[in-house]
Amino acid sequence: MLVLKRIYPAVFFCMFCCVGVNHSSARELVLAFENTLQDSTSLDAMARSQMLVRNLATAGVPQAMFLIKTEYMGDKNSGRVALYSDKGHLLVNAGHNHSLVSKSDLYAYEIGILKANRILEQYPGYKKHVHFSTLHEIGDSGIQRGLTDFLIERDYRPAFTGFNNARGIDNYIDQLYQKKISKNRPVNMSALEKAYVELMVQPLQRQDEYLFNMLGYSPRQVLVIQENDLAAYFVVALVDELVARGWTMIAAEKAMDDPIVNPIAQGGWGANGYLHGLTGLPEMPVAYPRLIGNRKAGVDRVLQQRIPGFIE
Repeated sequence: MLVLKRIYPAVFFCMFCCVGVNHSSARELVLAFENTLQDSTSLDAMARSQMLVRNLATAGVPQAMFLIKTEYMGDKNSGRVALYSDKGHLLVNAGHNHSLVSKSDLYAYEIGILKANRILEQYPGYKKHVHFSTLHEIGDSGIQRGLTDFLIERDYRPAFTGFNNARGIDNYIDQLYQKKISKNRPVNMSALEKAYVELMVQPLQRQDEYLFNMLGYSPRQVLVIQENDLAAYFVVALVDELVARGWTMIAAEKAMDDPIVNPIAQGGWGANGYLHGLTGLPEMPVAYPRLIGNRKAGVDRVLQQRIPGFIE
């Protein structure tokens, strides 16, 4: 009986969603880029951004969202943010220079959000959407409630990423790639592209299959990608594979502002509550899973099979 009581609200909510939108045939996906405005690596930073937006257009992505932490904006990075905005992508306020480790008071977080808002409001691609790490982890519930009240009072809008097992994998692969390039070692880019796509798609696919079996439909999801050289190189192949598997790329703003299929837009701000709202499963600290233990071992196996010698 306890299990039934726990699941019934989620089942009712899912039935409501199915009535509002035909999910049975829809597998809709938003692309989100985090750790944006990174410095130059094997690619010049501006060249990386230019390649990324050009390849997003080639891949047919109508609008991605870019999580912007404004601490890293200078003259050159302002140009990169302007590029994302001018190309129609959604800019998201990710704070200014907050740290989950060094700060724990509500006032400091509020100041960071306001400072980032002041910097971003000059860009037409910014619509006061906020993605703030403290709201996406299980932590101080008092601070989270205070932040939620603060955002609602000032008419900010939620941007969520949800749970994604692929998160962090591409950062790890790029670190290995940069290490090889810095040592002038050859890299089989065709094989690396195949490995990158496989490792990014498979976790999303497994999650979607699990949710479909539980809910009877595929809820809209967000695939979080690191803004790095490999994303710029491989995003077309990644999107092509996703489309081949039945996914449709949709505009980020459309997904964020649809209260029927985005429960977070109705009732909360934290991504770790997304699957709980749909399924009744326990909430998890899922925003930033680290690539350690079995996850890392699984990624290493694929890389060693696909690209022998890539991991030194």
